[in-house]
Amino acid sequence: MLTLIKKMTILKGYSLVYLACCLIFTIGNWKIIAQEEGWGVVYMIGLITIGLCGLLIDFVMILLIKNKKILNGIGAVLVLIFSIELWIELK
Repeated sequence: MLTLIKKMTILKGYSLVYLACCLIFTIGNWKIIAQEEGWGVVYMIGLITIGLCGLLIDFVMILLIKNKKILNGIGAVLVLIFSIELWIELK
């Protein structure tokens, strides 16, 4: 468990929480999301793909950047940009 915490980055943690929220929302609202045309399912697949892209970006950054402070700093900026964009979309 301690090893997992040491390897955790800001971007990875945010992406995992984001994916968990997407899955919980999808399961909880399945009847509404999967109505007739099914565009809600397509929308949720798109949102989940964005979360997976966050994990992929984090993986690539871990390979390229060895300094943990710089890695988390860049990850925090990406999380802030993503959160602002998501907030604008939901408004």
